[in-house]
Formats: sequence, structure tokens, C-alpha cells
Amino acid sequence: MQPATGSFARNLIYSTKPLNVLLGNIEREGGLYQKKAAATYNKLAGEKVAPVLAKPDVKLPKPTAQRIDLVAPQFKYIAAGGGVVQSIIDAVLNQMPYPVKGWIMSRHNPFQTVTCRPDLVKTVEQLDLVVSCDVYLSESAAYADYLLPECTYLERDEEVSDMSGLNPAYALRQQVVEPIGDARPSWQIWKELAVQLGLGQFYPWQDMQTRQLYQLNGDHALSAELREKGYREWGVPLLLREPEAVRQFVERYPGAVAVDSDGTYGEQLRFKSPSGKIELYSEELETLLPGYGIPRARNFALKGDSELYFIQGKVAVHTNGATQYVPLLSELMWDNAVWIHPQTAREKGIKSGDDIWLENATGKEKGKALVTAGIRPDTLFVYMGFGAKAGAKTAATTHGIHCGNLLPHVTSPVSGTVVHTAGVTLRRA
Repeated sequence: MQPATGSFARNLIYSTKPLNVLLGNIEREGGLYQKKAAATYNKLAGEKVAPVLAKPDVKLPKPTAQRIDLVAPQFKYIAAGGGVVQSIIDAVLNQMPYPVKGWIMSRHNPFQTVTCRPDLVKTVEQLDLVVSCDVYLSESAAYADYLLPECTYLERDEEVSDMSGLNPAYALRQQVVEPIGDARPSWQIWKELAVQLGLGQFYPWQDMQTRQLYQLNGDHALSAELREKGYREWGVPLLLREPEAVRQFVERYPGAVAVDSDGTYGEQLRFKSPSGKIELYSEELETLLPGYGIPRARNFALKGDSELYFIQGKVAVHTNGATQYVPLLSELMWDNAVWIHPQTAREKGIKSGDDIWLENATGKEKGKALVTAGIRPDTLFVYMGFGAKAGAKTAATTHGIHCGNLLPHVTSPVSGTVVHTAGVTLRRA
């Protein structure tokens, strides 16, 4: 099972950070480190090593309405770019904090990636407008009033991407084939809509090549190099608490910031916390949500006594809940058989290949059994992204278990993630 698809997945991932902190595994070989983007790297080097990507001089108006995913005050820590997607269920069905009239989805398939599909159906049925901008006629797109056809990554140019890690690096994804039909890049779709709505000033570029050149501060030579090679990096790798890495950095850049007495740049480490340092306890979060100011193990009732744990994961053949719509990939893997331990299978009279039912208070799904010792006796496992109830028909979308139809609408109280472990009953069909 991947950490990304665990019970409260983000909490599980976050728990690795205090562990790395306690081990001193920050800015060390094999540990966690901060991105060394051009501005930071140049400042440490005392010279311009890499160009800083320019951002369009566009002042977007700030929304005055309260965000629907910030009803709970502790969610203030969640990145604005991601948000708590499933909060739209509560906002629409309960009209809190106010009535919501529309939902615009861009390259997003919540009917596969968000839990409690039955509640999602009720949600879209209450909305006045649902718009989907997607590469595929996904399950979510099938519920949209308007479908805006986006082209694939091979059919479009994209902006220069900052791929900086231990040193500055940029990459460029480029179009290699013409789009099929009326499909077009999402940036073009939104730009053309903005122009029609009198908001064209927020897209001050004619095409993606113009935007790329603006990002590169008009550097035609660098633009040509990126278009030829697709990738460019600068400098030497830098870990702030590795003496050898710091020594090589200072050797390369004699005007660099002075090192600490221990030969590192440990004092240069800064974090977005009140103290600017690593904090294992958050006084602010404790005030907002008593008992959650410090990471601690918690017991959640994920299943009933007569139920089995139902967990999911991802497979290399498919990307999330999207590529099941690609016919060739669908042919490679078109079903997500349910992993069942031999002991559990014997107790239920189930053999590999048998039709089975999984059921709980959220929903009911029919699938195929795969008896294997690779799973615990008290647990069932499937790959996500299959068993769509609507949208384009391929072998993968019309077969298998739909995970969201068996997962309840439960949200982690701090990270805002959905629960991805539930209890289900198992029986032979």
C-alpha cells in the first residue's frame, strides 16, 4: 500500500517529518531538504548563478467571499492551490457557509478521486452549473453541463517549469503532434473565455511561446537551449548541513556567504513557523483544535467487528483515475480484482476468479476475487480508478470495483484529506 492512499494519507506522510527532524535528517544526504531555487541559490553564492523566472505582472483580485473549505478554522494551514476538495459536498448539501451554485473542474476527476460517490451525485444534481475541462470524457465530465475539451501533453506547449532540487534547474515540455479535433490547451481555453468575459487583462500573453520568453526575461539564447534540450541546470548540488557539499559550493563561488563554525550553512535554514525554526509543537494549532498541537497516534474506528478493512493503491500502468480511459492502457490492465488472503477466502468459500460482493453503509460493489498471501487476513485490497458508473466506455472503466462507492465522507481534522480505509463485508456473488 502506498502512503498516498492510506487511512488519513497526508497525516501519515506528515508523520515522517518529525521522525526525520528527531534523527537530524534535514539537509543531509538521504534526508529531507529545501528546494534551492535560483533566488535562494544566487543569494548564498553571492552572485547570479541562475536566472530567476519572471512572473507576469498581473494583480488578480482577491475573492471577498469565504472559502467553502475554511469553515473549520484549523484548515487555514492547507495550501490555497489544493484546498479541501470534498468540502464542496457539505457546502452544497448543507448550504454552508452560503449556497453554492456552480462547480468548475479543471483536469480533475473527483468522481474517482473523492470518497462517497453517492454524496457527489447528490451534490452535482443540486448545482445550477457544472463545467469540466478534461482530456477525457471522465466520469466527472459525464455529469457536466459543459465539457471543455483539453488536449494531451503531447499536443501542447507548456510554461517553463522550475525543477530545482539541490540546485537550480528548469524544464520545458513541448508540443510534438497537432491536437485532435477542437481540443486545445487548458491555458488557451481559459484565456479565450476570459477575453469573452472582459477579463483578458489577466492573460497578458498572446501564446505560450510569448509566456515562456517572458518567464526567461527575454533571454532568447536560453529559450533556444531549452527548446533544443528540454532541460537545463546550474551550479553544484547543495545540502546546507553537509560539510563536503558546502565546501564544494564555496570553492565554486568564492563570494559565497560565510560558512558556520562547523563548516555548514545550518544557520541559513529558515522555516515558515513563528520562530523560523522547526517546531514539533504548534501553539496556534493547539488553540484552534485542542489536542492536535503535537503529532500523536490516534485510534479511529475504521471498521465494524464483522467487517474487513478495505484499502486501495495505485499501479504503474495507470495514472490515478485518468488513464483507464486510454484504450491501449486499458487493454494492459482492465480490471482491479480484490486481493483476499487464503484464510479469509476459505472461510467465505471463495476462489480466485469468483464473482464477489463488497458492501457497507456507503455502497455496494461487485468484482472478481484474487486469492493471494500478499494481503492480511483482515484486509482487502484493490487498485483505484476502475468501475466508473458514467463517462467514456473502455474495458477498465466498465469493469471492477469503484473505490469511491465504498468509502465514507470523512475528513481528516487537520490535513483535510479524505479517509481511504473503510470497513466492508465480503461474500460470494
